Amino acid sequence: MATTLTLPFSVLQNFSLFNFNSLKLESRVDEYVRVTSFEQLVEASDFSGPLNFFGGGSNLLLKSKVEGRLLHIGIEGITVTPEEKGRYLVRVGAGENWHKFVMHMLSKGIGGLENLALIPGNVGGAPYQNIGAYGRELTELVHSVEVFDLTTKETRVLTNEECQFSYRDSVFRSNVVPHVIITYVNFLLGRLPLMTEYRDVRETLRGHSPQEIDHDLVAKTVIKIRQSKLPDLNKFPNVGSFFKNPTLTKREYDRLHGKIDIVGFSQGEMIRIPAAKLIDAQKWKGRQVGNVLVWYRQPLVLVNCGGASAKEFLDVAARVADDVEQHYGVRLLLEPVIMGVNS
Repeated sequence: MATTLTLPFSVLQNFSLFNFNSLKLESRVDEYVRVTSFEQLVEASDFSGPLNFFGGGSNLLLKSKVEGRLLHIGIEGITVTPEEKGRYLVRVGAGENWHKFVMHMLSKGIGGLENLALIPGNVGGAPYQNIGAYGRELTELVHSVEVFDLTTKETRVLTNEECQFSYRDSVFRSNVVPHVIITYVNFLLGRLPLMTEYRDVRETLRGHSPQEIDHDLVAKTVIKIRQSKLPDLNKFPNVGSFFKNPTLTKREYDRLHGKIDIVGFSQGEMIRIPAAKLIDAQKWKGRQVGNVLVWYRQPLVLVNCGGASAKEFLDVAARVADDVEQHYGVRLLLEPVIMGVNS
């Protein structure tokens, strides 16, 4: 059932979100609104009940019921403004598909995003969780983020520093900047050095001369690596990494190293370790519990084998995390955003 409002968008009642989340979980929301412009966002957010929002749905764990109104942010548009010294300021709508945006920039000869190719989701979700892959972090590329404040009904622009980016986190995931919706992301691209030191990238490029390696080749390499390790979303519903890689103190890392041969990566005074190594060591890789499969090539990924619920995913994730903590004293944290309630 749809009720047409004064602006050209519809409110859909008791709407199924099955096709709008990459885990293919069945969930229903009281009211669903697809928002494709800032004007629609202003009007559709004028709602007295619970208000939620999402974008690509690729990092979302939906419970069976989402109460109130859910805004699906589909604001698109890419504007490129040349800056000095071969740099470009690129303004992108939050509803643009991330991978398509990356490839569009490369087609224009503008590099910097190539290590982040084939990451699912939309542009608006990128700063929300501070995406990163194969040696490149989003925080290196973001100039600023434009948001709509649901409390004041005004727009705001947050600088890179104000976004408080950290590993798979940002101010948008905290309560420091509450009730804001990302509408546009501004990137500063061009004249960025190639990032090829990540082990998988370096080894895959080993047969190429330095003259052959450019932004396009790095993108093709990253896509090839991701396709070899990660399940096809169209066949195996997932949210990518279900767990974050833990960050330890030097003392914690030394203690862990006494239990397992693991390589950490320095993050300032802290050391980040691969959660996949710990999960694999406890023989979770390839293991299926009910309708949830721990992916056989990458144990950070949990796959919906058909008919799984949010509860099943959380139960399996808890079992994995408990097992790792019991054996190694390291607690794994979840990466996807959890939304809704169990009806």
